[in-house]
Amino acid sequence: MHKSATEIMTILPSNAAKEVYNTAISHRDETEDLRRLAPALVDHIRETGLFRLGLPRFLGGWEDNPVEVLKTYEVLSSSEAAVGWSVWNNHLACTFGRYLDEDSMREIYKDPAHVYANSARPEGVAEIVPGGYNVSGRWTLVSGCEISDWFVLRCLVTGEGLPSTLGPGAKLKLFFIPREAIEIIDTWHVGGLKGTGSHDVKVDNHFVKEAYAVDFDSPVAIDNPYSRLPIGCLNAAGNAAIALGIFKAAMDDLIKICFEKITPGKNPDLRDRDRIQSVVAKSKTLLNSMRCQLHNSVAVIWDESVNGNIYTDEQLADVWSASIQAATTARSMVTEIYAAAGTVSLYTENKIERAHRDVHAVLQHGIVQPHWMNQAGMAYLGIKPKGAMFRI
Repeated sequence: MHKSATEIMTILPSNAAKEVYNTAISHRDETEDLRRLAPALVDHIRETGLFRLGLPRFLGGWEDNPVEVLKTYEVLSSSEAAVGWSVWNNHLACTFGRYLDEDSMREIYKDPAHVYANSARPEGVAEIVPGGYNVSGRWTLVSGCEISDWFVLRCLVTGEGLPSTLGPGAKLKLFFIPREAIEIIDTWHVGGLKGTGSHDVKVDNHFVKEAYAVDFDSPVAIDNPYSRLPIGCLNAAGNAAIALGIFKAAMDDLIKICFEKITPGKNPDLRDRDRIQSVVAKSKTLLNSMRCQLHNSVAVIWDESVNGNIYTDEQLADVWSASIQAATTARSMVTEIYAAAGTVSLYTENKIERAHRDVHAVLQHGIVQPHWMNQAGMAYLGIKPKGAMFRI
């Protein structure tokens, strides 16, 4: 039996993540084979409430320091990257709910067992009709679509003289659409992040009422420090935390292998080799330093939100730059660990093999691309950042 929304988040999310850790490990092969999270794993995450962290507390959300959420992503991703990714993805879908009116929010997020998916790519079209919109389109890379109950999908709004193509003057909205209106198209045949089930989804002429269509200028119904947090840079920080979790898994696996692998003949054992010792030391230092900088920059944003202050461009830049640097460092170090470990990295029984695939997939996401570092640099140099999501 699922707990009520108000009962779910009774322990720290990172402690709940530690409870999920072993379940994720024991179902790694099943998750990989299914190309989506194993059913028992989905049920366990539901029970912990980790799919709902981005919601207000009265709907089962966290509503406290987001550094705790970053810790949660890292723990989950160190067990199975697809788990951290799926919880992170749900956080964004729940965060978008801040723009709904309270009645609509209560309706869409009322069931504690529900899972959510989203796509911020404007790959659909929403035609204005009386009372709302008719939505059609096909969205790519919709993570968790097979296990989700509600979808938040972005569309180009057409009609009433609006442009019919993307470009100057185009109007974009996010539309909340139930599972029964969604067709899933099996496209997710990949190496990295295989367990996220990020297939294409299709909607054909589905009516969405006006209240279920929002944009980033819509009023925020529930005003609290968490709902005032910037979506863009916090989403980048979450992606970076996933990468750090994968990095930690690879580092820990290398250390474990060092104690298990005995080299025949006169060659030194793995842990006696200079290169391995150097990589382990470097990994420890970089993981701790990247995590510290990421958490510190997000803690500053949280304090400003608690105090009702407006974020400066430099404060936002600190989160963006810490996120991009943490993510790219994690990718670089996982690659270095993979190379240093030698042939053992080839075998799927070791976490290093999966980590190498997964971390490269994680960094394909647009929220941690190099141009965000350029945007941060603009802020530091007194130039107004131009990225659409820099301040949102």
